[in-house]
Amino acid sequence: KEDKKKELSDLAKDLGGKKEVVVVNKNERSKLLTETKNQEQTYQSILAEKKAKKDALEKELFEYESTLKYKLDPSSIPKSGTTVFAWPLDKVIITQNFGKTVASKRLYVSGSHNGVDFGAKLGTAVKAMMNGKVIGTGDTDITCPRASFGRWILIEYPNGLTAIFAHLSVINVKQGDTVTQGQIVGYSGNTGYSTGPHLHVSLYASDAVKVESRPSASCVGKTYTMPIAPVDAYLDVLQFLPKL
Repeated sequence: KEDKKKELSDLAKDLGGKKEVVVVNKNERSKLLTETKNQEQTYQSILAEKKAKKDALEKELFEYESTLKYKLDPSSIPKSGTTVFAWPLDKVIITQNFGKTVASKRLYVSGSHNGVDFGAKLGTAVKAMMNGKVIGTGDTDITCPRASFGRWILIEYPNGLTAIFAHLSVINVKQGDTVTQGQIVGYSGNTGYSTGPHLHVSLYASDAVKVESRPSASCVGKTYTMPIAPVDAYLDVLQFLPKL
C-alpha cells in the first residue's frame, strides 16, 4: 500500500509539473507574439539583441572565471571514464559536446563549450543523475533576459562532483532539498540564451563551484545570481555517464 501510495504521489507531482509547463509555454508564446506582433523583421531583431546580450555576459563571466585560481586534485573525484551517473533524460540526443568543437568556436566567446547540450522537447522530465543535494536554484532571465542559463538547478553529489541543469521551463525542487537518482527535478525548456528547447548540463568539481551574486556590466544596474567556477574546474559530464 505504501509503494502504491508513493507511486500515485509521484504521478500526481509529474502531472502537476507538466500542467505548469503548458502554462509557462503559453505565457512565453503570448509574450513573444506581443513583442513581435507576428512580424519576422521584429523577431530577427529580438534574436540579434538576445545574442548580443549573451555574448556580453559570457565574455564578462569568462574573464572573471579565468582570474580564479584552481588546481584539480584528481583523487577528489571519480576517475574519468567511470560510470557514476545515470542519464538525466529518458531519451538521449546529444546536440553539442563539451570543450572545443567546430560549433563552439562559432557560438561562444571563449571558443569552448562549458557543458553538454541534450536535445529535448519542451516539458521533457529532467532527472537527478544520482542521489544528491540541491545547493541552489535560480532564473537569470529575471536579471538579464535571454542571456544566460535561464531557470537552473545546481545539485551537489557525494562523489566530489556538482552539476547544473539549465534552460529549464519548470523547477520542481528548492535549495536544501535532497534528491534521489531518477527523481524528476524539473522540466526542459527554452529559457535563457537558447535558440530552441534543450537541456544544458555543466559539471564542476564540487570544491570549486559556488553560487555567487555579482553586479552585471552587460546588464547595467542588475545583479545576477548563478554558479561560478574557475575555468579549470569544468569537467565533461559524458566522462561519468554510461556509454551510448
